[in-house]
Amino acid sequence: MSFDPKKFMILLAMIAALFVAGCGGDDEDSDDGGGGEALSEEEYATEIQEILTTFGEESVALGTELAGESSADGLASGVDSLSEVTQTAVDDLNGITPPEAAAEAHETLTAALDGYLDDIETLASDLDGASAEETQQAALDFQESATEVQSDLAEAATQLQESGIEAPTSDGG
Repeated sequence: MSFDPKKFMILLAMIAALFVAGCGGDDEDSDDGGGGEALSEEEYATEIQEILTTFGEESVALGTELAGESSADGLASGVDSLSEVTQTAVDDLNGITPPEAAAEAHETLTAALDGYLDDIETLASDLDGASAEETQQAALDFQESATEVQSDLAEAATQLQESGIEAPTSDGG
């Protein structure tokens, strides 16, 4: 199996899109839950939709930039950017307080992205000074980690649905 940087970046965007589709969301701006006050269920759904949509869009943009890249140094630069994008998503999620009904799902979501951030850091370390074969293996290992994150995000979406969170839909409903 060969490594295609564009494909793995698109996979990242799909991970975020899967979660957004699982919990709904709209494009309205809402309060960021400042002061540690728990958001309403609707506000929470909107916030996570915005955070994960941004994460997905930026991941796709990185994939496009890296489409023709095959060197370890070039990939490392993209991985650094992915780390920044993911850290922003983690920080944004940690900056909101979910409603009580969504607490478990929020913990699953943030743990998944924290773990993913660790995987990105491992990939960055593995690419440092790597040969072409080592670069390919590191990227393949990372793709496996991304698949695990997708499963964790799907679990968070299921937890939200099971908790009765009524997420707004993209058609404003």
